[in-house]
Amino acid sequence: MTSMPNLAWAATAQATVSNNVVRVGDAFQLTIAVDASVDNDELDLSALSKDFVYGRPNISSSTQIINGDMSRSTVWRVAVAAKETGTFTVPSFDIDGMKTAPISIKVLAASDKSTQVANSAVEVQASVDRDTGYIGESFIYRARLLIGTRIDSPSLQAPFGDGLNVKPIGEDAQSEAIINGRRYVVIERNYQITPTKAGALRLEGAVFTGSEVKGSGWGSSLGLPISRQAESVTLKIKDKPADYKGLWLPTSSLTLSQRWEPDTLGGEQTAKVGEPINRVISLSIANTAQSAMPNLSITYPNQVRVYSDKPEYTQQGDATVMTLKQVIIPREEGKIDLPALSINWFNTQTGKQEKAEISGLSLNVEPGDIAAQPSPALPELAVQTPASTQVRAKVVTSAGYWPWATGAFALLWLATLVMYIRKPRHIASGAADTSVVQQPSQHGLNALVDAVKANNAVKVSSAYRAWNKDHLPTALKREIEDEINAMMAASYSPNAHAWNNATLLGLLEKAAKVKTNSQQAKVLADL
Repeated sequence: MTSMPNLAWAATAQATVSNNVVRVGDAFQLTIAVDASVDNDELDLSALSKDFVYGRPNISSSTQIINGDMSRSTVWRVAVAAKETGTFTVPSFDIDGMKTAPISIKVLAASDKSTQVANSAVEVQASVDRDTGYIGESFIYRARLLIGTRIDSPSLQAPFGDGLNVKPIGEDAQSEAIINGRRYVVIERNYQITPTKAGALRLEGAVFTGSEVKGSGWGSSLGLPISRQAESVTLKIKDKPADYKGLWLPTSSLTLSQRWEPDTLGGEQTAKVGEPINRVISLSIANTAQSAMPNLSITYPNQVRVYSDKPEYTQQGDATVMTLKQVIIPREEGKIDLPALSINWFNTQTGKQEKAEISGLSLNVEPGDIAAQPSPALPELAVQTPASTQVRAKVVTSAGYWPWATGAFALLWLATLVMYIRKPRHIASGAADTSVVQQPSQHGLNALVDAVKANNAVKVSSAYRAWNKDHLPTALKREIEDEINAMMAASYSPNAHAWNNATLLGLLEKAAKVKTNSQQAKVLADL
């Protein structure tokens, strides 16, 4: 079975006019629409005859089905003209139980050449959240543009004034509204006004410019340019108190907060060498421009390495919010106290200086997982050296029995002795080579190489500290450390950028060769 479309039963009626400021004898259009199908005779216009003259209405009906929902509408359009000057009312109409709202019409004399009629087509309204404040404290200026006609090349200029910095904030909001029976396109735009000096400062209103399009279709043409300006406002600005000390932050509300990752409520926290701790600090200041937000400078102890992201700014209502993210990596074992942070600010509501604070954090730092592995040690090679010496001594001792066998084979004995002595030495050297490859010291370097290949800055920092670098030349160690610092800067500095690990991998390859050569040299020296 075919399903029937749903019907909308809650019908309404609406009346609008093309202009609500007219001259005597000038016609304007009255439109009455209902979102239902009704008989054409349901509308009775006779109530207009008291103050207006009107023509025969044009009636149209339509039906729409969208996604199975059916809607119907009936629209009457009629030309109306006022009989005399004054203010008159288009009455409310009752259409099958649905009523329209009355509309007030201002009627001017036919000879009146004032701009009141044109001005009603476009209007600029403005408001300020308050008219008193302190130097450096921002105000929110809201401009509201009403357009009731066809406009070409519209433009809205920001408000302005001496000693005032003006900056648009947020996105424009556009909507439609019916005001006193006239339909308008409404555009709203917000500005942040920041005074740079004290006194009574005059803020000139926002200015709209454009051209009204006359006619319609192929006969349309551009009319005279239109210019509208909102009313000016006087702001009363107070200066900074003479006895105020510190950074000047005037605001009605300031909030300083933080969170730690891993989460903690403060007090003491257990951490490990090389494992990162994230600190996210949030500062919200009402009525403050982004350019006036303070720089958060925190001095950390030398036992940690800190990487800070570039602060992020957002606008939440009338407040500017700054978020600072930091990565803190312990470098040493023991107790480390991470610092607290405090900000002085001036409360414009109470007229007093206040302080906002967030607490620090005490860390009990334990050895990292990589550092806990057996440290790379060359002395283990020295333990292996006596073993090779014993093998060589055993060979020499067993060779003493051959001269007593026969004098005839003396030359053969000498040749056999030479070959026999060489063979154990080759085995001993091979055993030493094998021991080098299997040393635990190689694990630290391997872990560092793996972390570099993965471009994991945190693991690189941890593995580098756990790796025994004492045998490396000073110049090579400095090159490696410089490249690791470059990696950290690329990952965490305000100017973060992509980092290529090829240089550091090449330096680590050199370091691996230096290590192997030094161990082989010690084995050969013992031999």
